[in-house]
This record gives sequence, C-alpha cells and structure tokens, in this order.
Amino acid sequence: MRETNEISSVQIRGLIVSTVIGVGILSLPNKMAIAIGNDGWIPIILGGIFSIINVFIINKIFQIYPNKDFFEIGREALGKWVFNFFIFIFFIYNMAVMASLSRNLAELVKAFLLETTPPEVLIITFILATTYIARSEIQIIGRLGYHIYPIIIVSIIILIIFSLPSIDYTNALPVFQFDISKLPKAVLDSYFSFVGFEILLFAIPFAEDRNNNSKIVRTSISAIIIVTIIYLVVFFLTLSQYGLHSLQRQAFPTISLIKEIDLPGFFIENLDGVAMAIWTLVIFATMAPTYYSAGKILSNLFAVREHGFFIIPMIPIIYIFSLIPQNVLQIETILGTTINYLGIISVVILPTLIYLIGLFKVRRRADE
Repeated sequence: MRETNEISSVQIRGLIVSTVIGVGILSLPNKMAIAIGNDGWIPIILGGIFSIINVFIINKIFQIYPNKDFFEIGREALGKWVFNFFIFIFFIYNMAVMASLSRNLAELVKAFLLETTPPEVLIITFILATTYIARSEIQIIGRLGYHIYPIIIVSIIILIIFSLPSIDYTNALPVFQFDISKLPKAVLDSYFSFVGFEILLFAIPFAEDRNNNSKIVRTSISAIIIVTIIYLVVFFLTLSQYGLHSLQRQAFPTISLIKEIDLPGFFIENLDGVAMAIWTLVIFATMAPTYYSAGKILSNLFAVREHGFFIIPMIPIIYIFSLIPQNVLQIETILGTTINYLGIISVVILPTLIYLIGLFKVRRRADE
C-alpha cells in the first residue's frame, strides 16, 4: 500500500498538466497568430522543447542531491544569502502569477457568466477559495491535479469532435512563410504558456519514485508533451475555424470556438457557460500549486515549519497586485511582463545555476 505522504507518478503527471494549462490555452492561439502567422505551431513546439529541457534539469538536480528538498539543495549549492535572494524573487514571481490568474479569471467570468458582478468581488472569492487547498500539503494538491487532469483531456477530445465538421483546413495554409526575426519573441511567448512545471521543485522530494529518477523524468516529460499536443490542437482548431486575420483579432479564440459549437438535440444551449465552469476548475488547479509554492518559500525564509501560517496573510497582497492593471490589456502589459522577467530568473536561471554548480562539484569529487 502506498504511503499517503507520497505522490505517485500519475499524480505528478496530472499535477504538471493541470498547473501548466491556465490562461494560456485561451489566449495562446491569438498570441501565436499575431507573432508569426500560420506558423504559430512552430514556436509552440519549440516552447515545449525548451520546457522539456527545464524539466530534465530540475529532475537532475534531485539526482545530484538525493534525499534533500529544494531549499536544502539551494543553500548547499549557492550559499544561504544568494539562495535567499533568488527565492525571494521566486516568491514575488508567484505573487504576480496569482494576481494575474485571479484577475484574468475574474474578467472572463464577468464577461461570460456573471456580467453584473464587480471583478473585485470575483477576485477575492477566487483567492479565498484557493486559500483552502493552498494550506494543504503538496500531496493533497497533487491529488487535485490528478482529478482535474482527465477533465482537461475529455474536454479537449469533445472540443475536437464537435469542431471538426465546421473547420476549413485550408485556413492553416500556407506554411513556412514567417519572418525568422520574429521567431525568438514568438518562442518566448509560447514558452511562458508552459510555465508551471516548476512545481516539480516542491513535488519531487515527496514522489514515491524519487529514488527512480529515470521514471520521474519520463513522467515529467510526458506531461509537457501532453500540454504541447493540447496547445497544438487548440491552435490548429482555432486557426482552421477563423483564418489568420480573424484569429489575430480575437483575444480568447478558444472561447469563441466553443460558442460556435452547435449540439442539435442537446438540452445544453449555453455551452460557453459550461466551458467557463470547467475552465474555472482548471484555473483553480493552476492557482493552488502557485499559492502553495509562495507559502513554502515564506515559511522557509522565516524558518517556520508550517507554510499554512503565511497563506492567509498573503490574501491582501495578491488582491492588491491583481487590481493594479486598470483594464484587460494592462493585465498582459503590466502583470504579464513582470511574470516574464521574474520567471526567467526563478524558473530558468535558478534551477540551471543549481544544476551546473552541482554538476561541477560531482565531477570535481570524481577527479579527486
């Protein structure tokens, strides 16, 4: 019988998929169409490849430093003060992600479901709802991801089945007509739609297969591949349905695609409302690990055993951050830009630095 304080490989896969897929699945097709046109699938694939590299590095860190958690490893590799500086940036990054998710969710729910409800009310409601699960340990959050994961897969399959009859495949043509100079920016935009895999930094020490690193690597990489396939499917469906120029004008084409679906004979007419309800669950599964990570960082910085002690005090910080943008456009320009810069430091530079230092120490010991 598996111990309740461990996370299975299946739960890790579900945790990664449910954490990564958030606002990106709604807005990514539009971003890729604007950035690089019909060839938006190329940066999506490249973004997935770079994410796989990051996931591999994170897994190798725990192979180099067995039986230690992220904080013990970081301080051993970088020293206390340098590592504390990095994880403080990591904390701010998580706060910005939480604020962005809360505000985006509130704006979309207001637009499609609760038009008369002030966004401030929706934001605080979502934060409070997430607070309950974020106070739990990573094992509980892993089980949440495990249950949300099949909902995501089934929803995508249904979307494919009911969208196929009405799409025009010629809208996806021509291909390989993009400006190569625009590719790096497109890849960067795509890459940040995969961010969320860093939850592995907190989950791997509790994995039941933590002593079988190759299995965790395969599980983690398979999760990123699944997300990549989902993003590609949604991009091709929206591009084929609307064509390039129409797709470039729609901020959330996935929602528009769902509204186009006609189910003759079905009693469900407001399908976009059902889709928003499902997506709200997905965002909830994205917010919980992010909130949990922020709490774990603070508890470590202040040497407090229970991370739940910091969850409730963070509510006003997230709420204030989420209200900084004055409109939907500023969510991307202010919070989105902040997340991108802090994410490069927290998700890319920090794990890579720890890995390289650890690798150097291992090789130096081998030479001695």
